[in-house]
Amino acid sequence: MRVIAGPGTGKSFAMKRRVARLLESGVAPKELLAVTFTRVAAEDLHRELQKLGVPGCEELEGQTLHSLAMRILSRQHVLEAVGRTPRSLNTFEMKALICDIADASGGKLAAKKMIQGYTAAWAQSQGDEPGFPNNDEEKAFSSALLAWLEFHYGMLIGELIPYLVRYLKDNPAAAERSEFKHLLVDEYQDLNKAEQTAIAYLGEEAEICIVGDDDQSIYSFKYAHPEGIREWKDLHAACADLEMADCHRCPTTVVEMANTLINVNTNRAPRALTPLPEKGAGEVAIVQVPYLHSEATWITAKIKELLEKGVHPSEIIVLVQRAVVGKPILNALKGEGVPAKSYYEESQLDSEAAQMRFALFKLFLDKEDRVALRYLLGWDRDDFRCKPYARVRQHCEASGDSPWVAMDKLADDALTIPYTKPLIEQFKLIKEALEELEAVKDDLAAFTDTLFPDADPDVSELRELALAQMEAAETPEDLLSAMMQEITQPDIPPTVEEVRLMSLHKSKGLSSPYVFIAGCVEGILPPSFDDAPSKEAKDAALEEARRLFYVGITRVKADPANDRPGSLFITYAQQMPAKDAYGAKVAFKTQSGPMANLLPSRFIGELGPAAPAPVKG
Repeated sequence: MRVIAGPGTGKSFAMKRRVARLLESGVAPKELLAVTFTRVAAEDLHRELQKLGVPGCEELEGQTLHSLAMRILSRQHVLEAVGRTPRSLNTFEMKALICDIADASGGKLAAKKMIQGYTAAWAQSQGDEPGFPNNDEEKAFSSALLAWLEFHYGMLIGELIPYLVRYLKDNPAAAERSEFKHLLVDEYQDLNKAEQTAIAYLGEEAEICIVGDDDQSIYSFKYAHPEGIREWKDLHAACADLEMADCHRCPTTVVEMANTLINVNTNRAPRALTPLPEKGAGEVAIVQVPYLHSEATWITAKIKELLEKGVHPSEIIVLVQRAVVGKPILNALKGEGVPAKSYYEESQLDSEAAQMRFALFKLFLDKEDRVALRYLLGWDRDDFRCKPYARVRQHCEASGDSPWVAMDKLADDALTIPYTKPLIEQFKLIKEALEELEAVKDDLAAFTDTLFPDADPDVSELRELALAQMEAAETPEDLLSAMMQEITQPDIPPTVEEVRLMSLHKSKGLSSPYVFIAGCVEGILPPSFDDAPSKEAKDAALEEARRLFYVGITRVKADPANDRPGSLFITYAQQMPAKDAYGAKVAFKTQSGPMANLLPSRFIGELGPAAPAPVKG
């Protein structure tokens, strides 16, 4: 079954009802797999089924495909078949990897680019071997990368699904290929080809229902394959094909704007959302301000005005595609005492101090966490002390010692390796920090204070996260597990108390009565496509940027009966400091002194006659 469901048409409700019907008809919970795009969507599915009192719902686990892949890859028989350890690297831990393989890759920039190509090739299912090296340079890189990951017992996040696919493909008799009788897959258009292949293997003996909307495909940077949902009907001749078009979320003005905007795209099947008159016209304002800081000031003032009228902070979301625009807004809100929280991925780990302390946390819980130790041995140096570390690694590979054991021997003068003194000195500092944590490990509050001190502003976000997760944690192990989930998959919790600031990508699946979309200028939304390899690639990127704006404006939820008409505020600045624009890669055409002159996003002009005229703010 394929269900094409536009924004606000009740897709999530329909999925819950289908799961409930299957359970009520006697399908065993363990035979039913509900794949959601986010953890919160999975938790919401479980919670709603419990509310409905559906039999067997306690045993049903809605889950993301990545969490399912991690679970399957962690099974002993799968580990043996795959030959890799599914310990995924945080983004900051990649810095040590890149330094260590730079010489074999032609430098750091080349290593970064080839890692992207490596994960892209996996995601797009371009072959059956990781890396798919085509020349001597790529072969040297691939060899160095895989040797590093295998030695450090690590895995790139982009390898999880491909290794699952490889395991399923190479083992046609695997129990996992017949484990489920029913699969329901949400947001199918946002899965990449490898993920869609994994679904096909997992659903080999199952009935499959996919739900999604290619007009909301916005994840090309994760190599999403929207053709998968478009071609589904052609590939499965007997499939039922349904469409949901009535928009139960947005005010009619926003629906009309959204239809006009998305209709500019040419690579789509012609269809439209249906506005419901009972939702009312809503409130839409398009505002231009002189400067970037003026935008933050205007948005903060408007939000304060709403709060004074009784609007709860959780009813407001601010969507910003670039940190150069988002940070001033977040700072302005906090400066005015407005409770606000950022939901950018790994935002708690922006500072080097936070990265170091988080790695220290991992190493405290497992001295044999080779990735964490490698990071800590070099985090304070641009070259990550790669040359002395290479000597230690060479010793480990020859002797069988782990890096921790080898460093411990070096620190105790039980082993001598030339030119490793800087590494030994750093290791001694690491051991001192670990001993300090060991002394307070039985008092979780004291442990948190020691690891993330209140006096250090560079770890404030990490400390806030630790304190929030500490309520449900009993041990440091529990705390790290909860923090890792929030950092690597920063989904929006079902209950919030703050104004939420996030990217348009992160807003997928959310709705709110008050939505601000900031930074709506050329060079940000849409970004510049000057480096696109062809006109075809440029056109495709522009269409996706337009879909992203479409997703953003359709987050607005109208509830006239409760005095919430559905309010959308689109803002953009005329100028920003040129140095900030260069630093954030915001494309601009002209400059007035130190200021970059910004142009309104072309998407504003594509909203059609239903959109109000822009006003000066």
